Amino acid sequence: MKSDKLQDAIGEVNDFYIQDAEKKVTRKKNAWFGWIAAAACVCLLIGMVYVNLRQRVSEPPVTATDLPKITLPEYITGGMGFEAKMCYDAKELDNGNPWNKKMKLKTLPVFKNGSYDPSGAGIPIGFDEATLKTRLEDAAKSLDLDLTQAEIEVQRIDEEEVAESGTEEDAVYGICASTDEWRLTVEANGFTRIHFLKGCQLPEQYHFTRTKSTDQETEDAMKYLISEFASFLSFDNPQIVLGGEYYSDGEYFRECLVYDCVAAEEEKILNYHFRHAKFTPDFDGNLSMIDVYDELTNAEKIGDYPIISEKEATQKLLNGQYQTSVSENVPGKKYIVKTELVYISGPLTETFLPYYRFYVELPDTSDYTMAEGLKMYGAYYVPAIPDECISNLTIYDGRIN
Repeated sequence: MKSDKLQDAIGEVNDFYIQDAEKKVTRKKNAWFGWIAAAACVCLLIGMVYVNLRQRVSEPPVTATDLPKITLPEYITGGMGFEAKMCYDAKELDNGNPWNKKMKLKTLPVFKNGSYDPSGAGIPIGFDEATLKTRLEDAAKSLDLDLTQAEIEVQRIDEEEVAESGTEEDAVYGICASTDEWRLTVEANGFTRIHFLKGCQLPEQYHFTRTKSTDQETEDAMKYLISEFASFLSFDNPQIVLGGEYYSDGEYFRECLVYDCVAAEEEKILNYHFRHAKFTPDFDGNLSMIDVYDELTNAEKIGDYPIISEKEATQKLLNGQYQTSVSENVPGKKYIVKTELVYISGPLTETFLPYYRFYVELPDTSDYTMAEGLKMYGAYYVPAIPDECISNLTIYDGRIN
């Protein structure tokens, strides 16, 4: 109850008894004491309710005192040796990330990745064989695929991989069912793929290609595919994300994602990064594959950690306190073109925690051969959790190459 509403309530009580008292001026003087006592009791009751509600709704400030300290995972470089995007304009870096600067998030969860592979090979681990079989059957049912007609292959970790990853001998990392038409794979880390070996043809009105479809054509095709594979995706509110990547010759390869865009801000962010699906067309305009990721299925929540502001993260970036695989230092604030809050995931990441990712235009690209007009934007990361939550802060002082 707000203080002004409380004051109104008190005012109404006083007016009521004052008006009533004016009408009954003939009552004995001692009757006034009864009315005053009653009004005092009402006010006292209202005050007690007010204090009780304040105690319930007010939460203690979030601190790092009781939270385990996090060891920052080693940064994994991109496929080209460092993580960067090539675009003609910084606006093309838009990737559908639901986070925005207006969100009033105070904390975000940090997770221990139960599918982490310390060998560095990226071996999917997590689910046991019985669970994988159940997930395979459920996926096949949602796709109307007949497993009785398929060849089932249980994928096990070999002796060399066992030694590197520390997993048990003959541990199952996946199960695959295949026919001449399709191949369905589920892996122990929560990943599921349906591969249409001869392509899944779309109706004629849809144009779905990797390089030659417009945004509108791709979105129309995605809406159709989401409807067709709704049971397989199992999303309440599918949100389409159209993105892609330019190659050095200027050709654009499109990437089509979808995630469950729920109302809750935190869950929306987690779904975008950990629970999403990717649709891949072939070069003939057919659907080639659907990949469904569920990386939190084997994760263990460590705690809800306070997050720093974007302004504070930017200052850390400019001070050189960041992680990156880019060989150049941040050239200056004016080169920062995009900031977003992200999670880094994957089987090679031991801890899932939020970061601010900064895309920074690299002014000197003379060492790279690119199509005319292309610009290169390097990715730099600053942990979104405070310094006091990080155990290896002393070695976290700049680039990790």
